This record gives sequence, C-alpha cells and structure tokens, in this order.
Amino acid sequence: MAEYEAQHRGSTTLTMHSQYPEAQVIGTDLSPIQPSWVPPNCVFEIDDFELPWNFTQPFDFIHARSVEGCVKDFPHLFHQAHQNLVPGGWFEMMEPTVDIFSDDDSISKAPYLSEWRDMLIEASRKFGKEMGAAKNYKQWMTETGFTDVTEEIFKVPFSPWAKDPKLKELGRYQQANMLEALDAYSLALFTRFLGWSVDQIQVLLVGVRRELLDRRLHIYSRYYLVYGRKEKEDS
Repeated sequence: MAEYEAQHRGSTTLTMHSQYPEAQVIGTDLSPIQPSWVPPNCVFEIDDFELPWNFTQPFDFIHARSVEGCVKDFPHLFHQAHQNLVPGGWFEMMEPTVDIFSDDDSISKAPYLSEWRDMLIEASRKFGKEMGAAKNYKQWMTETGFTDVTEEIFKVPFSPWAKDPKLKELGRYQQANMLEALDAYSLALFTRFLGWSVDQIQVLLVGVRRELLDRRLHIYSRYYLVYGRKEKEDS
C-alpha cells in the first residue's frame, strides 16, 4: 500500500488523498490547524519534524513545503527524509524564497522591500533558522544520497505587473499573500532578534506595502521545486 507523508501543509495532504485514494496519507504540523473532517485514508498529527521521526514504516513519497525559517538543521531534515523512504521513494521540497529579483532596475526603486528582506534574513539567522535557504536544497539533497535530483525554479511576480496572463494571475495572489503576511513574518523576528520597536517595524512596512502595490516595479521572487529519489536496492 502506498504511503505519503506531507509536512506542514494540510491542503496538500487533502489533495493527495483525493488524487491517490489507494494511499494512506499522513499530514503533520506543529499547530492544530487541520480541518475537523478528513477522509478515512488521511490522518493529521501534531508533530515537530525536527525531532526524530518515529513512523512505523517507510513512505513512498514525502513532501515538505514552505519550511524556510522553521528549520535549524536542513541537512538533518534531508537525512531523516531519506531514512524514512522506501528504496525508490521520492522526497519533494517546494519553497518560496525571500530573495528579490528584477530584470530591469526595479530593485533599486524598492528600497523598503530590499531592507525588509535583508533584515528578515539577518533576524532569521540570529534565530538559528535562516531564511533564503531554498537555493541550497538541490546540493543538500544530492549530498544526502538522493539520485535523479531535479531543481525547477519559477518566477513569481510580487504584483500583477506582468503581461503574461499566468504570471499576472500569480502576481495577484502573491501580492495579496505578501500584504497579509508582512506582520506575521516581521514582528517576532524584528523585535526579539534585531531590537526593533513595533513602531519602527510599522514604519518600514508602510514603505514595503507601498512598493508591493506599485505595478511600475517589476520585482519578483523565485519558487523552488526540488525533488530526488532514494536509490533502489539491487535486485
């Protein structure tokens, strides 16, 4: 029977259950945020994936998403995933990056967003759970012993400035996501590890929000999809 482990995101777990009804699906998260109704082949568990994994049997597929800022030791996470896969099983990581890019000079016109990014990475580094790590996933996965390691990188605009319809739609969602998440990302890290006051943070975020709403700024982030397979045993 196929089994699947989804770290950190309940929506992914429910999607997998519906696409693969023959699978047994387990989703884990630190917080009890899961839906109250779940199908019979899907369970949610409150767990910390940085602790030793104590599952009773290995998995065919393990998925983790948006864990930057949550992990002290990424190589250890990759090792635990490798140890808990069947031979030939797959590990997949999906991660947005906090880095900022542009194909013109837009970054120079977004000083608040650039400062916020730099301060966020510095604070997360002092916290011991650094953001901006997705660019290393392929290397760590390869060093762990995974084979057929593949990295795909997608452009995600920060607002609907792109002419391409798909990128424009992605920009709408990313803009809404960023505007809603700024306080959650910033307050604890900036006050506890940078010594900022709440007022200082809010002044910075006013500028960040203004830049996120400015379609003249052709800025974007990158979304990483990295996956690899545990080597099959010799027959």
